[in-house]
Amino acid sequence: MRIVTFSNLKGGSAKTTSTLAVAAELARRGRAVLAVDLDPQATLTTSAGLEPGPAAASLLSGEGSAEDALARVADASGGATLSPGGALHVLPADRRLLRLERTAPVQLSRRLLAFVDLVEGDYDVAVIDTPPQASALVTAALASTDLVLVPVASGRGALDGLGDVVELTERFGTAPVTGAFVTRVNTSSLHDRELVEYVAGQVSGPDGGPSLKSFVRETVRVREAEMARVPVPFYAPASTAAQDYAALVDEVEILLDRAGD
Repeated sequence: MRIVTFSNLKGGSAKTTSTLAVAAELARRGRAVLAVDLDPQATLTTSAGLEPGPAAASLLSGEGSAEDALARVADASGGATLSPGGALHVLPADRRLLRLERTAPVQLSRRLLAFVDLVEGDYDVAVIDTPPQASALVTAALASTDLVLVPVASGRGALDGLGDVVELTERFGTAPVTGAFVTRVNTSSLHDRELVEYVAGQVSGPDGGPSLKSFVRETVRVREAEMARVPVPFYAPASTAAQDYAALVDEVEILLDRAGD
């Protein structure tokens, strides 16, 4: 099983929306996906149509076992049509995660990886949503992952969060940033088009070109999906956002295959 962590230390980057959309698209394609919510705000949990819960906090605090956490994993497919073998499950979070901010990241990472080892045979991919600020939870996730993806929202200060994640990975020696992509893109805007090109060039792939070339266009369907508490690929599969996330997943699957080599 491969682990993909989404991180941006600046809020409003569409990080959680992107985490859930990629997870849902992978599930649509027949992958068994586990989404791990490590944000005390539990936005991924609620955006998937689930209620916040103590599963993640109990696991990472050591108060509950990996087996206990597995028993609290919830199905978030919501009756969506998935290819054979596909599944979307979520390890819920709640504000009890705030109590772990002073816990050593190495302890959190060890407990997280113990859980991953337990579910290794049940899932193909785990995706992790992290808090939008530097914390022990973010560092633990970055220390436990195969891929680090950074969504960058178009707008003022767009690049700040990407730079912060790169600095954090270098400071703690965790997995480096694998790729970055721009969200909320207005393709009629020269600024947005230039930002897409610039961000793509910040992270190189093995061939020397951009690691990721995809971007996600602005559309009201994303907001509607958030209000409906349904991942975009399930809510509006024909929308531009769903198409863009599908193109992103095409690239992510290549990165996952390379990580397995």
